[in-house]
Amino acid sequence: MYSEIEICVYSISLAVCLICGSLLWMHRKEVPDRSRTFQSLIALMSAACLIVIIAGIFLGHRFFRSWSLLNPMMSIGGLPIITLFLCYPLEVMRPRQLRGRMLFLLWLPSIIVTLPLFLGVEFQELYTWSDLREHLLEWDVLFRLLSTVFLGIYSMLLLFVSYNWRRSSADYHWIRRYTLFSQIITVLFFGHVFTDLPIFMPLHILWGTFVLFYFYYYERHIRILPSPRSECRQPESEHVSIVANMPEVDEETYDFWPMICQVMDEWEAWRNPNTTVETVSTAVGTNRIYVARCIREHTGMTFNDYMNEKRINYMAAQLRLNPAQDHKHLYFDVGFRSRHTAYRNFVKFVGSSPTDFIASLS
Repeated sequence: MYSEIEICVYSISLAVCLICGSLLWMHRKEVPDRSRTFQSLIALMSAACLIVIIAGIFLGHRFFRSWSLLNPMMSIGGLPIITLFLCYPLEVMRPRQLRGRMLFLLWLPSIIVTLPLFLGVEFQELYTWSDLREHLLEWDVLFRLLSTVFLGIYSMLLLFVSYNWRRSSADYHWIRRYTLFSQIITVLFFGHVFTDLPIFMPLHILWGTFVLFYFYYYERHIRILPSPRSECRQPESEHVSIVANMPEVDEETYDFWPMICQVMDEWEAWRNPNTTVETVSTAVGTNRIYVARCIREHTGMTFNDYMNEKRINYMAAQLRLNPAQDHKHLYFDVGFRSRHTAYRNFVKFVGSSPTDFIASLS
């Protein structure tokens, strides 16, 4: 039977999914892409699954416990769920490109693995690991294992998807965070599918609910949307090292400042939200320690402060030219991907909030 803790977890998760899904659906047209539509769909679909489970509790039926290992509904049904779960970050990374052939290719594995369920195919019952070893080479067991393999691959897919940072409101930190959250969901899902221990299902649902709420908050309060101007920009190729043909120098005494200035001022590397001291050091042909030390010697600032000051100075200059423009679009244009980070640095380097700064210009 279900414990009181499980019932409490499912009820709380249902409330969170319904609220987040409904609010995102109502505000889906505030963004220029379909990211909130996908995010609301996964929240509402999760709510529908929870309603089925909770209904089963009151009807005295425990769902998904016919077999202990590789239950077909769970092992096969997990792939379509993780596929829908990935639609939101892919839409954020590649705005308005998740359609047509790309959308079909993303969903093709899910369509293939779920066909036997719709066709009413009989699956081998597995109760213990001995049963799994005994029937391991049977097609239906291999088929279920294949679907779990695809699920594991999909949980890491974001790390291998290229994107245009000039149009995307995602950066590498966000991508890694979303991938990590997806992998934790997958691990908990594997624990439930391969062991059916009672602890895994509540943990899986609780963690999934936390992830939904986390990215709901991110979507509504943190994410900086691409500006209209960024849509017209063509993606630029990554710059190679500017010292590729330069003879060897003594890094202890050589002044890399002119090359750092070229990377920052001519290439405007500070516009890229993924620029780090490592990427700059690679461009100038040295290591991160010498770059950080050189910047500190010439400016008295850390690398992050140096780069953020350039962003804020450009933003302030643009606002002086046109105080009526939306400063949140400038956040995106200068390389920020978080409202909190952008606001904090504006106050740090200008001494007032963007709103107060604009008011002073008037």
